[in-house]
Amino acid sequence: MTNTSVTVTAFFYDSFCGAIADISLSKESYIDEVKQRIGCGLFDVVRINDHHDVFLDDNGLADGLHTIAHLKNFPNPLAGNLVIVGRDENGDIAEPRMTVEEIAALLTVYRPVMDPEMATLEGPDLIGFGLSGFQIRIEKCAPVIVVDGEF
Repeated sequence: MTNTSVTVTAFFYDSFCGAIADISLSKESYIDEVKQRIGCGLFDVVRINDHHDVFLDDNGLADGLHTIAHLKNFPNPLAGNLVIVGRDENGDIAEPRMTVEEIAALLTVYRPVMDPEMATLEGPDLIGFGLSGFQIRIEKCAPVIVVDGEF
């Protein structure tokens, strides 16, 4: 039986939220939809396997990053929003063979976290705490999977 649907399921990873969810893409205009989702005009494609690709911003590794994602078995970091699509035997966009949970398990999210440092303030009429600085650390986690709707 041939699938005659005009849309396919894909997965969208929002780098600001660190979350991933199912989305629908048009088979006819998916390239324009991918560019809009990842927020760029030029994109790169990373092959996960013979049946899945990741679209990402060609210039994503720039100053001001709030997260980096690492794809298992891929040497370079992935920056910015990502769209993951399925591919059929001919290389055309198709329904993914992996679930959102399986895709999320391939990604590790790295994000900077600022921990405030507090100092004791003491004076004639003052006892308390004040901000004296920040310690910055990198948090490592899996993407949050959003179920039943987009974010």
